[in-house]
Amino acid sequence: PLFSSDKDPKIEKNILATYNHKCEKCGYGKAQVMDMGIFYSDEDNLILLKCGKCGACEKIGRKCS
Repeated sequence: PLFSSDKDPKIEKNILATYNHKCEKCGYGKAQVMDMGIFYSDEDNLILLKCGKCGACEKIGRKCS
């Protein structure tokens, strides 16, 4: 199963959250990396970090000028 039950607090809700990143919303220290790909040929990949606890998403990457 990708998601564990809430009965055991030692188990993460999202087992795919293995990347060390502090969530801005809840402060949890692990996130799932999601590569959304590119939409146009001259753009970088869109990479999202999804918190392993609350599920909040944060976009990372370089900004285009």
